[in-house]
Amino acid sequence: MSSEARASDEAAPGRRSVLVEAAVATLEDAGRPMTLQQLARAVLHVEAGGAHIGARVLSPLLAADDRLAPAAAGHWGLAAWSQRSEAIDETEFVVFDIETNGGRGGRHRVLEVGALRMRAGRKVARYASLVRVPARVSKFVSRYTGITDEMLSDAPPIETVLDEFREFQAGGVLVAHNLPTDLGYLNREAVWAGRALFPGDGLDTMELSAALLPDLPGTGLATVLEATGIKDTPTHRALDDAGVTAQLFQFLLGEAADREARRLDDLRRLAARGGPEGRHPRRARKLARWASRNLPPSPGVYIFRDSASRPLYVGKSTSLQRRVRSHFTDSAGFVRRRDGMLEQIEAIEWEPTGSELRALVREAELITVLSPTFNRHRSWRIGRRFVRVGRAEAAVTHAAAVPRDDGAAYLGPFPTSRDARLASDAARRIFELPSRRSVDKRVAAWRRDAAVAFLGVSREAALQMVEAADAEASEREALARRIRRARVLRHPVRGGLGAAPMLAITAGTTPGDAELVRINNGAIAAIESMSRPRRPTVRAALERLGKASPSRSDGNDYERPIVLAWLHAHADDPDTVDWDPELSRAFVDRVWRRVRQAAIRG
Repeated sequence: MSSEARASDEAAPGRRSVLVEAAVATLEDAGRPMTLQQLARAVLHVEAGGAHIGARVLSPLLAADDRLAPAAAGHWGLAAWSQRSEAIDETEFVVFDIETNGGRGGRHRVLEVGALRMRAGRKVARYASLVRVPARVSKFVSRYTGITDEMLSDAPPIETVLDEFREFQAGGVLVAHNLPTDLGYLNREAVWAGRALFPGDGLDTMELSAALLPDLPGTGLATVLEATGIKDTPTHRALDDAGVTAQLFQFLLGEAADREARRLDDLRRLAARGGPEGRHPRRARKLARWASRNLPPSPGVYIFRDSASRPLYVGKSTSLQRRVRSHFTDSAGFVRRRDGMLEQIEAIEWEPTGSELRALVREAELITVLSPTFNRHRSWRIGRRFVRVGRAEAAVTHAAAVPRDDGAAYLGPFPTSRDARLASDAARRIFELPSRRSVDKRVAAWRRDAAVAFLGVSREAALQMVEAADAEASEREALARRIRRARVLRHPVRGGLGAAPMLAITAGTTPGDAELVRINNGAIAAIESMSRPRRPTVRAALERLGKASPSRSDGNDYERPIVLAWLHAHADDPDTVDWDPELSRAFVDRVWRRVRQAAIRG
């Protein structure tokens, strides 16, 4: 059989795996490498929990197909992505820069993207675009960059700019000064916009400068330009700064050529020497650089897996990029404390989350379901900030550190341990409840229940129970007088055990969105996510929250301690409000104002 016939026969549709074809199509759409688990979920349509089984099925199929090739950190990509010319003179580089409306943290947005496409030292194309953002540009940013709200009013949205820039940079190697930061901003926008991430295999002129010019006084762009004799300076506009970065890159290519660097791999090895990971073990350096260049600085959870897709470690962070990278560069020795884990990590999976509370609960859920090898048991104790009131036949009342399933009523957390202790003392004094030293620990059931209402709900709730009690009028009146005379009332934080339900209002996963979480008795009762919310949609969401039954997570052992700890940490947060089951106009107005602010922050 001729080679032509053989090739034609091998290419016949009937000879190729449907799963492999689906994997190739998925990678083409994504435009970036993906983990086996991500491919399994997309190709086999399985949930996250079954992805590791699907990965075992896919792995040999992908390895047997020449169109696919393994990439860094357990990812797979198209072989064509790595089959372009590796000679520096034959490679096209895309030197880019971005401007944003803020610093490193938070949800700052990209305002401008500028780039130059270069080949053999010549500029062959350029791209520049402002970006329309929902919030106003601060005066500081306007002074710093010259970009004003008026300039952005007719600019395209970020989705359009991401698509245009992706098309512009396709087939080229990305280059930037401090590449992880600029990539991080772009990839965070890509996550929010539901677009594929930009590749992290580019070159960083900051790293190249540090490697090739070790005597530099600093690594900032202006400092390096001055040290290399380049007269142009940064203007803090994207295309201009991409232009001066391109001049610097050409200078560095000349320095690299003097060191016999002729191919892209040579440049990457040089750059790695100047990276901040240089002093760390080789495996740690590789993973740290991958995290810096491929993860967005967005909130989420992440999973380290070994070559057999077994989970090694699960974590969460408000910045996946920063947190995952820190595992391999942290001087405190995260990896060293987990002896043997570093050598086993073959893949890093991640997923974005919305609020900090959702990230905490999702992390605990994954740890419970996956049982990762290197996760240590986390105790969510917040100190002796609960009050225990025993059953009527043994109504011992005292401050407690941890709620237990022993039939007693637990109330809390209180703001401080002292508050819990004083509340416990007040309940014993007012309602004549026993302590652990009391000989007779029995009380009337109505007296015990009134104490629970007094501690957890309100003075009025306790009085109502006392008035309705089946007891002598004189006994009820004496107790009512003591309740009214109580001057200092200490109650659990909203949403805690035995306390009034509360509503948490947070920014959503995507800027401009918001999330409402109703918390009752220390557990998440219901969640409502809103995209671009308006007042009518907020009221409708509140109505659904009020009707919702407690979620099945109410019984999860891991959730309640996390929620209680979160409630305690956010007791004074203005975005946590008392739940109003009547949905009064004042309540809805207050929630709407907080939702609008949360969406603007996003």
